[in-house]
Amino acid sequence: MEREVRYYVKNCGRCVLSKTPEPAARAPMESIKTTAPLELVCIDFWSAEDHNNKSVDVLVITDHFTKLAHAFPCRDQTAKKVARTLWDKFFCVYGFPKRIHSDQGTSFESDPITELLELAGVSKSHTTPYHPMGNGGTERFNRTLGSMLRSLPPRQKHKWPQMVQTMTFVYNCTAHETTGFAPFYLMFGRVPRLPVDLMFRSVLLDDTVCDYGAFVDSLLKDLKSAMSVAQRHTESERRHQATQYNKRAKGQSLSVGDRVLVANKACRGKRKLADRWGDTIFTVVATKPALHVYRIRDSNGNEKVVHRNLLLGVNFLPLDEKLDGSSTDDDEVDVHSTLDVSHSVRAAPSDSFLFPLRMSLSLPLMQWQEPVPHRGSRNTQVPQWSSRKM
Repeated sequence: MEREVRYYVKNCGRCVLSKTPEPAARAPMESIKTTAPLELVCIDFWSAEDHNNKSVDVLVITDHFTKLAHAFPCRDQTAKKVARTLWDKFFCVYGFPKRIHSDQGTSFESDPITELLELAGVSKSHTTPYHPMGNGGTERFNRTLGSMLRSLPPRQKHKWPQMVQTMTFVYNCTAHETTGFAPFYLMFGRVPRLPVDLMFRSVLLDDTVCDYGAFVDSLLKDLKSAMSVAQRHTESERRHQATQYNKRAKGQSLSVGDRVLVANKACRGKRKLADRWGDTIFTVVATKPALHVYRIRDSNGNEKVVHRNLLLGVNFLPLDEKLDGSSTDDDEVDVHSTLDVSHSVRAAPSDSFLFPLRMSLSLPLMQWQEPVPHRGSRNTQVPQWSSRKM
């Protein structure tokens, strides 16, 4: 009987949708590698409330190699505003990057952004849906920026949009844990002049640089040395982070033809009663093992690309399983009267091995107990309990 119950619960469609499996899938970490400034520029939006409780959107732009970051408060998140900000405040200042990376928000995937990048000769890539780890560097800066703004005194915190540029400059002048250098130095080849440096007169006082040629040679030499050290330091940090993350990696890889469910991430607000997984069964049609990304297709031919962490393999479910909670007359079972194992438990391979007992076993339920009157009914008589010899 225990095996029969376990098998029934495992193949219950409602249980599959409403419960997160333990352990949940967690694919190994795969890092993006860059070797030069502006090879990859990542963008994202960060939002917070001002003193009037109005949401303020901040466009965050980070260079993946140098970790140089910029944050520009915007009136809205429209694609036109993003395109104008990229052109005026980044492309015309630093030049055109080789590739732009973002999530799949409409602010970054609309026609104005596409036209701008085609005009500038910049390629475009994006993360898979509901997988912010695909843009981890920018997400990490967003968290750092929020922490810095929260640390402001109460009077300055009320006008935090005016402090974003100052906080970003402080971030760019601080040695980064991954590279070991300040982002400002890796981008420009020199340290910035700060008030504390002017006080001690310790910046840009190298008398050996006497002309432009010598300055360029010295700058290139310093940049080459710094980038070499930064690459080694970054690779060491990347391996360390991957090792720590992969200790918790679990779940099996999927193959073409496997049936899967997609995590239900579309519900907003309070989700205490929402299903953990969507009720549409997809089939894996293509895989990218190096990125742990899968292309899946439903019965109507609709396709999407999803990361492994958002997929649940359901090959164990029967092909005719209905996951939306609906049932036919043949599938309905009156649990208040009898539990017919041969009727309620779906047939599995080698049933004779799993269920050595009679498959037509019918167990009466609650036959030792008389019905209990409903709360609020006029019948207040205490129910009589009958005993039955086992």
